[in-house]
Amino acid sequence: MFKFAVITYQTTYLMKKRYLIKGMLLMFLAFQFISCENEPLVGNFPDQGGQGGTPTGKFKATVAGDQFIAETVTATLSETNTLKITGSKYNGESIYLEVKNAALGTFDLNWNGSDSNRGEYKDRTNSLPYVSLTDGGGSGQIKITKIDEATNKVTGSFEFVGVRIKMDDSGEPVLDGNGLPVIENMEITNGTFNSIPYTIGDGDGDGDGDGDDTPPNEFFAKVNGRDFIPDTLTVTEPINANVPMLKIEALNSNHELIRIDIPKNLGVGTFQMVNLSDGTKLIGLYKDNRGGANLTSNPGEITITEFDLVQGVISATFKFTATDPLGVDNTVVKIKEGRFTIYFEGVPGAMNMFKANIDGEPYTAETMEVSTSIVGRYPRITLTTTADNRRIILSFPATLTVDTFDIGTEVIIGDEIVGTYYPIDGVSIPYVSESGSLTITNYDYDTGIIEGTFNFTAVDPTTLDPTVYEITGGEFMVILQRP
Repeated sequence: MFKFAVITYQTTYLMKKRYLIKGMLLMFLAFQFISCENEPLVGNFPDQGGQGGTPTGKFKATVAGDQFIAETVTATLSETNTLKITGSKYNGESIYLEVKNAALGTFDLNWNGSDSNRGEYKDRTNSLPYVSLTDGGGSGQIKITKIDEATNKVTGSFEFVGVRIKMDDSGEPVLDGNGLPVIENMEITNGTFNSIPYTIGDGDGDGDGDGDDTPPNEFFAKVNGRDFIPDTLTVTEPINANVPMLKIEALNSNHELIRIDIPKNLGVGTFQMVNLSDGTKLIGLYKDNRGGANLTSNPGEITITEFDLVQGVISATFKFTATDPLGVDNTVVKIKEGRFTIYFEGVPGAMNMFKANIDGEPYTAETMEVSTSIVGRYPRITLTTTADNRRIILSFPATLTVDTFDIGTEVIIGDEIVGTYYPIDGVSIPYVSESGSLTITNYDYDTGIIEGTFNFTAVDPTTLDPTVYEITGGEFMVILQRP
């Protein structure tokens, strides 16, 4: 929901400043998409090797030369045969495809801004997606090779060029020599999806017409005693300096903006806002519609009553006094009685955390798989993590208590603790713990929460390679999935 609210706000801002983009901004204003006739294309389409070795149920592509492998994939096929597929990564990247009148064949992804097929790519740092908008130079094609109505699975391939307005660090459009916004593009190639399960129906039980069953977001505040009710509400999930954030932006009909940046690690409780942030701090911001300065929280406070990263929901109340952090603008705005309930994309295991240092260099897990097994008579827990094409695996018995234990070299009986490090995931040999320690700091059997610290020295168990890796300062927190 509110999928294009960021674009709408920035477009409205440009119109207020009287910038022109030859009608392109009108395309970005589109919120709803009306079905239209859409026949398969006739002509050659790069098959990209069928599914290019893509495993069943997987979705992958090449984005600007880098491999994109989705960690979650969802698809729906409406009663009017509109196919929607989203492949997402836990770091916030996603690719979205939409095809009207889906059938076997090749279709273009040349979005006209309102009612045609489209492709989108969203990176991990910018709230604005790259879209296959033709007026900005975007284009693309999708080939549907199989729709299995017996098992509700779809297979195909795609490629597209997405475009977006380039923004600077402060969220303002970058202008060229003629005062027009600069358009940047992104090339997505070699896209394939193989036997992706899809659900039937529009999947829109919440009544807001956005194609999902998520309840509508709620946001309210008083600005200097006046009710602030947003026209558009944007929720984005940037990662700044390796800190996952939630950015909530509410824009009312008078083009006043309230923005709240929330680190995802806050949890439930009452927290104080700062008045200056590098993008990783809790902060409130207010901006009027008259070209005034960005006024930030000084002081400010938020009370979070619900923050569930797995289900994707946050509820809170807030208040702050908004002033110019640079002291140039003397305006003071009182934001009171603020409250919101915001829904965002939840991620299974999103509450999990794993980080360490490898020879002094930071390692923060981008993906983590928590698996269980039984070796001998011992149930075991294995944490498999990856970051920057590296891999750390930590395996230990589920029978541990809050205490400190030695890390060993291999699992024989089943009650051993072992760490493994791969300098290049999928390529290098494993370097196995020679020595080290694991401290369980919290183990809640009712909630399944396990927290601990660790360090170990990793070596080549064959002794052929003399390289030694020091894994230090390790920390983790995981939530075991209960049946």
